[in-house]
Amino acid sequence: MNSIYQLFQEHVKASPNKVAVIFNDNSLSYQQLNEQVEALSSYFTSLGLKQGHRIALFAPNGLEYPTVMLATAKLGLAIVPLPISLKGDALITALKVMPVAAAIAWPTISKVLLQQRLVERECIVTLGEAVDGEKTWDTVFASDFEPCAVPAVDITAPYILTMTSGSTGQPKPIVLSQQCKIKRAFSATINYYDLNKEDVVLVATPLYHSLAQRGVLMPLMLGATTVIMSKFSLPHWLKAIEQHKVSFLFAVSAQLESFLAQDSIAEDISSVKCLVSSSAVLNSDSKQALMARLDCNFHECYGASEVGVVTDFCVSKQPQLSGSVGKALPFVDIKIVDKRGHTQPNNEIGEICCKTTTAFNEYFKMLEATENAYDSSGFFKTGDLGYLDEQGYLYYVGRKKEVISSGGINVFPQDIEAVVKSHPMIIDCVAFGCPHPQLGEYVKVVYEQRGEEELTNELRRLCLQELTDYQQPREFLKVPELLTNPMGKVLRNQVKEKYKS
Repeated sequence: MNSIYQLFQEHVKASPNKVAVIFNDNSLSYQQLNEQVEALSSYFTSLGLKQGHRIALFAPNGLEYPTVMLATAKLGLAIVPLPISLKGDALITALKVMPVAAAIAWPTISKVLLQQRLVERECIVTLGEAVDGEKTWDTVFASDFEPCAVPAVDITAPYILTMTSGSTGQPKPIVLSQQCKIKRAFSATINYYDLNKEDVVLVATPLYHSLAQRGVLMPLMLGATTVIMSKFSLPHWLKAIEQHKVSFLFAVSAQLESFLAQDSIAEDISSVKCLVSSSAVLNSDSKQALMARLDCNFHECYGASEVGVVTDFCVSKQPQLSGSVGKALPFVDIKIVDKRGHTQPNNEIGEICCKTTTAFNEYFKMLEATENAYDSSGFFKTGDLGYLDEQGYLYYVGRKKEVISSGGINVFPQDIEAVVKSHPMIIDCVAFGCPHPQLGEYVKVVYEQRGEEELTNELRRLCLQELTDYQQPREFLKVPELLTNPMGKVLRNQVKEKYKS
């Protein structure tokens, strides 16, 4: 199997003048991007960086990301992409957990790296004005370095180390190889959605996330074009689709809910052939509303950073199954297990486990955690709850650790949230359990709403109509805004910790 860089090189030779990547008003052809990749890889070589070395990347979305990803792929280096918003102990901890030989960083990050001596000055490249005599991105490309040869690269070695967070909140770095990223690009995307060199792919989520990285690398391995947005805003998202004739995109649920909240749009988005909802499960009402407004194949997928996408289906072709998150992809096996690890029959809720060819290498230097992530049959334990129907369609219920135990009965937060979110004035909500001396836990709902009208009594009546007795929330709390991550996904654990008392 060729490396990511070798796949990219095929298109540099075949279509050097074709637009490879677009960011705001700037674009690079395959040849121009290749020249940047060659210059950066020569600079890395001049620093003495070799296969196995890690480079931290603290950058906003932009042209730097594809350049760094391709240069490191060429040399067999590994990238540690981290948000520029990382601060204080969290920043120091991340780089102690995953030590790096070099860093490309936003000025505020470079300052910390230098002050804390986390990376040597000569191995820091700052994106902007230099902080204390270190190289800047512009000076790297203005310098002359000897061209470097293409080494034989082990594509099964670590390539991207992306952060997740375990149940303790401690950093849990996921190691992905080039081979993994190539399989996710081709098996789970290009071949599955039938993409080709004429496609234009839009990326509107932070590039330190795995799915966004695929949105950039996949088109460059295919010979297509990728459009990168600095961040999501609905007007700019719609404008980008119209202006660049975007044909394929992954969209997170928060982006799609924002689209639905807009009564009408002036932009022409008819170029979109396929839109895939990912990250968080959409409720059935939102799926139905999207089908009414979109004139394209509308898919929903389910997966995890460790294993990639594992299920998908075209909601617009099978609207009767809109409560599902799809069937296993051709290279994936799925089973549902109980607490003892026994396979559950159809329609019985249990933990979702999967075996796939697109799985991660390991949790970085966490052998026990990696081993514990799999069962004895080699199935990855997702920590998610769901069930399979008779046709093999998967239905997502919620996170295993988020189940509420009230009076000895398991209550699934998603069931309650679906009812509360059906109220037209509710933007989003989180249901969770709070300690109770007799019941064990009672249900509390924290919600964000439109307008100032008092909704508590209406929400109570709605829940009484739609939910059984043990699912009834005892407490409702309106908050100005629910905490979300940069993908727009509600940070459930933080919401629970903040409002449980």
